[in-house]
Amino acid sequence: MRTVPLLTSRFHRAAIFTLIAGALGAAFLFGASPARPQQSYEPHTGQPAVVKQIAGDLYFFYDFDGSNSVFLVTDAGVLVIDTREHPRAGQDLLARIRKVTDKPIRWVINSHFHGDHTYGNAAFQAAGARFVAQQETARIMKLVQPKEMARRQAYFKEHNYDPNEVKLILPDLTFGDQMSIYLGGREIRLMYFGPGQQPGDTFVLFPHDRALFTPGAFTTHSMPNMAFTTSVDNWIKMLDQVAARNDYDVILPAHGDVAHKQDIKELQSMLADEYATVKAAIAKGTPLAQAQQQLTFPQYKDWRNYSRLESEIKNLYELIQTNKRSYFE
Repeated sequence: MRTVPLLTSRFHRAAIFTLIAGALGAAFLFGASPARPQQSYEPHTGQPAVVKQIAGDLYFFYDFDGSNSVFLVTDAGVLVIDTREHPRAGQDLLARIRKVTDKPIRWVINSHFHGDHTYGNAAFQAAGARFVAQQETARIMKLVQPKEMARRQAYFKEHNYDPNEVKLILPDLTFGDQMSIYLGGREIRLMYFGPGQQPGDTFVLFPHDRALFTPGAFTTHSMPNMAFTTSVDNWIKMLDQVAARNDYDVILPAHGDVAHKQDIKELQSMLADEYATVKAAIAKGTPLAQAQQQLTFPQYKDWRNYSRLESEIKNLYELIQTNKRSYFE
């Protein structure tokens, strides 16, 4: 894989496409507002973001300190997955794409509702892209916009980004369980297996390159935010489905570096371990504050985001005790 440096350019609108779409409905129960807002931002480490060429037409934008993106380059134009956390960060991604190709940006897929994957949408809308997302992602993007903006303020401040430049850009098209986009003779397959880290988690398969993009439901050696999942059991089963597939060789995650199928089991084990341990504490009548002190999970102390453990225990207490997700209220 090679890395690609930065270059700026302009974009033009295009709109020739073929779609195959399925439909799947879902409903979720929500509860009271949390006592304090969810924090999602960690201090900048200074590691530079890079673009890695995965295949002849497929590129992986890897940002250790932020969120990743993927772009596919075809003769008919470019498809992008996720747009980063601010329109200026989106412009930076566009500039990196322009180092590779001057083809028009035709499609943007938002893999889930989090602002660090959707707040660059305005830059791509100006470039003429059409947006697609799973139905639940579209619904939740609109529902939680004020809370998403609130938990992104530290990122905006550190990068000197004006929050007022962020616009909520909703998808032009939504899908249920599966949808295919055909672009330049390539199929891009969007798949929804039910809620994982959150409702709407969208996996994107590039069959010709045997590469799979995964949303926040999978990352390597990192403790995921548990504030949004409506079912840890479904999350673990969903990862079983993904691991069992034989149509990909490489994983391009929304967070973390390039991974492979064998890495899925590590996250599954962590999720099952944390969930079972917290359920046992609740069954014993352990108060939340006591559980936060006693359940330290030292086996994961070298994982990224270990510092959010106390809030993760709190999030699991809410889910297990109420079967609700207050962030979605």
